[in-house]
Amino acid sequence: MADHELQSVSGGDAVQLTLRFRNNVDENNVPDMACGGTPDPCRLGLEFVAREGNWLVMKDFYGSLAVEDIRFEGAFLSNSSSPYRDLSRFEDADGNCLLSPCNPDGLPAILVDYPFAKGPGDYQDLHAFVNIGRMAVEVDDGTTPGYLLDNNPGSALAFRMSDSTSPNGDMQMRFDGRAFLYGF
Repeated sequence: MADHELQSVSGGDAVQLTLRFRNNVDENNVPDMACGGTPDPCRLGLEFVAREGNWLVMKDFYGSLAVEDIRFEGAFLSNSSSPYRDLSRFEDADGNCLLSPCNPDGLPAILVDYPFAKGPGDYQDLHAFVNIGRMAVEVDDGTTPGYLLDNNPGSALAFRMSDSTSPNGDMQMRFDGRAFLYGF
C-alpha cells in the first residue's frame, strides 16, 4: 500500500499480515549461487556462553519462511469457562495470583485467527523450507573466527525440511481456529 493510500485509512476491525523471510534463496527457494563455495558463505555460526572460540557452524544453510494472512484484532475473553479451565496457571510458584482478581473472565485480549473461507486441500497458511547441508564445530585460529573457517569438512548432522513436490518445495500447513492472547 502506498503512503497516500495508507493516509486515507481511518479505521478497521483488524490487522491482517503476511510475513515472509528468505535466507540465501530466491522466491522459488533456489539457493544463491555462492552457496556451496569454499568456504561456503551460506552459513550460520552459533557461539555459546563458556565456549568462546568454539562455533557450531551450520554450512549450506538456506531456506524460507512465510506466514500468510494472519489476523489480529482486539477482543474480550468470554465470561464463561471451558472444561479446560485451570486458574492455577495464573499463580506464581508461591500460589499468589498474577492477575487481579485471579480470574481472566472478561479481560481484554488479542484475537489471532486465519481466514476461514478455504477450499479443501488449501494449505497456504504457513510455508517453510530449511536446508542445513553440514553441521560441524569450528574453532577460532587466533586471527580468524571459527564461523569463517572450514577446517572441519565433516558433518555431525544434516537437516532438510521441505515437500517432495519439487526439489526445493516448501512444506505447507493450514491453520483453522483462533487463539486469544491476554495477560500482557
